[in-house]
Amino acid sequence: MKHSLLALTLILLLLLTPIPARAEAAGAVEITDAAGLLAMADKPDGFYVLGADIDMNGVAWTPFAFSGSLDGAGHTIYNLSLSQMGEEQRITYDGRHRGYHTVFAALFSSVSGMVQNLNLLNVKADLSTDQPAFLAGIAGYLSKGTITSCSVSGRLKITSTAQQCGAGGIAGFGRGLIQGCSVNAEITIIAVNPESYCEEYLGGILSNGFADVQNCSVKLTGFTSVRGYVHNGGIVGLSDVNPDNKRYFGFVRGCTVDAVISFFEDVEDRRAYCSTFVGEIQNDDLIVGNNEAVRFESHESTDFTRMLLPDMDENPVYNAVVTAPRCEVLGFTTYTNPRTGYSYTDDYTAPAHTPDRWEVLAPATYEDEGVRRQNCAECGVLLREETIPRLIASESCTLNESKIELPYRESFQLTASVLPADTTDKNLRWMSSDESVVQVDTDGLVTAVGKGTAAIYVKTGDGFSSAACEVNVYFTTGQWITRYILFGWLWNR
Repeated sequence: MKHSLLALTLILLLLLTPIPARAEAAGAVEITDAAGLLAMADKPDGFYVLGADIDMNGVAWTPFAFSGSLDGAGHTIYNLSLSQMGEEQRITYDGRHRGYHTVFAALFSSVSGMVQNLNLLNVKADLSTDQPAFLAGIAGYLSKGTITSCSVSGRLKITSTAQQCGAGGIAGFGRGLIQGCSVNAEITIIAVNPESYCEEYLGGILSNGFADVQNCSVKLTGFTSVRGYVHNGGIVGLSDVNPDNKRYFGFVRGCTVDAVISFFEDVEDRRAYCSTFVGEIQNDDLIVGNNEAVRFESHESTDFTRMLLPDMDENPVYNAVVTAPRCEVLGFTTYTNPRTGYSYTDDYTAPAHTPDRWEVLAPATYEDEGVRRQNCAECGVLLREETIPRLIASESCTLNESKIELPYRESFQLTASVLPADTTDKNLRWMSSDESVVQVDTDGLVTAVGKGTAAIYVKTGDGFSSAACEVNVYFTTGQWITRYILFGWLWNR
């Protein structure tokens, strides 16, 4: 009986232990680069934790269904481009509870596990589809999953010819819990199929579904051009009834909204849901409370011929201003259209330190290695510390000639070979025993300046090896005759 009670207690403790703690106990896989993120698709039910900020610039990303646990640990995934829908399809519903086979684009096509403490910076999407589709930052479809303490910033755009489409800052469609998240996004939806009406949903956090949302903040500029029915909200576009528990109240609470939404609804039986917190509420028992509107502006257009876009310039030309990265701050480029004043940021780059000069802590000797370090010239943080290889002494030095006969005023090039080849100090010091007879320059060029015999010495820079060459300077017959005629036989006695 005692063993049974102990086993039951352990099972209960395991079930009550939060997923992150269980992930840590199971040994979460640390991800530090884009390759690690891509590898998650091979084991989507695993436990993962980010160990560094990750640049996704130029990385082809295919959304996939995620059922595991991802702890961003406060790190940032930046420059993620959503260029295609995921392969997964789910049934989603409109406000009349009609079902659609739907595709999704986001970091994950669906989330049925947990994502927490993750920042997405500069998420970009410009997708076109003829299928019902939802676009979002983290989860295209939230399948009873939890998204906690995450942030999303970027520009999301979807163009659809289908009967249902939506876009949300955190999640597209679904159920689950979204809490403590923030969004700073520009979201554009174009759905103007002349042959059919579209049910459209835009939400700063969630575009459509029955997920609970609390303690989130939204800064949103939205643009929706719809031939059909508009459901736009600062937090949620459409809050539906949970089909699993129609008595469940659900909530959207404790959130802050700063949003400007521009839209048109091209349909005769106009509805035009566009509200501060929730666009349309299907669930009459939904708790919407303790939310704050810093600002909410709704601008409706009646010109259905011109699509509403962040920059209405038909042929925009942008000026680019690069902000260089700093020690702990990402760099980025700001693009501005001088004609309209519209601007956006893109092309984020990793923080970068400015290396200072190397500081030698212990110089290398012929007996011991040395140590040097390099700090950031701006913030002083240690960038790297490394050993300095032990000095290698020369063992021998030889000249190409050991004895030469050199006519007066002629030159000869001496060359020295030092072994071993990796001797540290390869400098050579040349000298003459008698500069009135022979002189030598720093490169070993010997010049005869007077009759007689002298020695040329060469010594390695470390002083361990040397060599010598005997030089005998003589006058040629012509030089003797010339000097005898000009100066007489006594000139050189």
